[in-house]
Amino acid sequence: MRVAVVGGGIAGLAAAWELTSRPDPAEVTVFDPGPLGGRIQTEPFLGHRVDTGADAFIARVPEGIALAMELGLDEELVAPAARRALILVGGRLRPLPEGLVLGAPARLRPLLASRILSPAGMLRAALDLVLPTTTWPEDPSVARVVGTRFGAQVAERLVDPLVGGIHAGGTERLSAESTAPQLARAARSHRSLLLGLRALPPPPDGPLFLAPRAGMGRLVDRLVEALGERGVRFEALAASGIVGEKGGRVVVEPFGAFDGAVVATPAGVATDLVLHGAPGASDELRSIRSASVVLATLAYRRSDLAVPEETSGFLVARGEARLMTACSFGSAKWPHWSDHDTMVLRVSAGRAGDERALELSDDDLVDQLQRDVAGALGTPASPSHWRVNRWREAFPQYEVGHRARVERIEAALRRDLPGVALAGAGLRGSGIPACVASGRHAARALRGRTSGT
Repeated sequence: MRVAVVGGGIAGLAAAWELTSRPDPAEVTVFDPGPLGGRIQTEPFLGHRVDTGADAFIARVPEGIALAMELGLDEELVAPAARRALILVGGRLRPLPEGLVLGAPARLRPLLASRILSPAGMLRAALDLVLPTTTWPEDPSVARVVGTRFGAQVAERLVDPLVGGIHAGGTERLSAESTAPQLARAARSHRSLLLGLRALPPPPDGPLFLAPRAGMGRLVDRLVEALGERGVRFEALAASGIVGEKGGRVVVEPFGAFDGAVVATPAGVATDLVLHGAPGASDELRSIRSASVVLATLAYRRSDLAVPEETSGFLVARGEARLMTACSFGSAKWPHWSDHDTMVLRVSAGRAGDERALELSDDDLVDQLQRDVAGALGTPASPSHWRVNRWREAFPQYEVGHRARVERIEAALRRDLPGVALAGAGLRGSGIPACVASGRHAARALRGRTSGT
């Protein structure tokens, strides 16, 4: 079986890994103009390897750990040294209270003690316990679920910074079923959302996040190396189109015919690739919006920066009128990122509907973010070194109705282009384990279709 994998991000690489697994490995060529790994990149910064995109993967979703183990990297995985998180609200940094599920409270006492909500906001949150049962639509937004039960302040000050920050979007448009299934499940299973969250199974023991000590790029490098050992070819070129099937084979322009193809690109790119062969799938793919994010890596002298101890960073509530959306204390999370006298921070900006950061030059962007950080931490210090990475249209927006949209896309593709399978962050999860699962699932689905099983 000769297969083209279009897209060399983690989903495409995982698809190639699955396709070349025994028994009966396929002959695979990965087409990507580079760099391989997509949003997973690690680069030198002041003599240390520091991630420019994702800096860890969630450990409670098994596909990330499983792939690391298959690649022999399990002994290299480390957990963040600092786990406590803060939120900037009302101009002050406050610890996130215990008992939160994606920002929504399963306990009221820690929420009250946090003083994140006003007295009126706290009273409104407590009304969840006595409000009548809510009848939910098939796929409500995250903000609707949380706001209906707990009120606007919980939605805006706690859930939106977390869920909206993860997806670089606004929770008033994000699908609860696709981005916060725990909240959706709890809301549907109990009259009270708080009691529904309290009834969820406890999270497993162990770290929440893991990463190779050498950076997330180590996962990509080892995977590419292992794929090469399996005979996978890498072409530093982009496909210009999948025109359809001829004689039972998939034609990938300009590279020729294959027995099948996995398209593991952003939704916007996939739209053009399947345009002529599967117009129905293409139209649906076109409706998946994406958001852009800028990530600034800033280095400070440790003595100049007042960073709270044992703290991984802070989120920023949207009402704070800041350019930054989050700040990670990189050297606190990952001590191997810097020397003992240097503190590395990673500051994010940008989300759906807010492209101010993209319009600034690197110098102006860093200047603004530095002022935001200084205001939050109460220190006038300026970074001694910095780096800016711009991730354009890198965050697919799982808006209300997303799950049904993906099902329509896959149904149209099975009908019109059965020799093509889709994978990637635009489908059923944008985190690294979800993308790994997406690639492996697409590879298995393609095998099943082309073998007639």
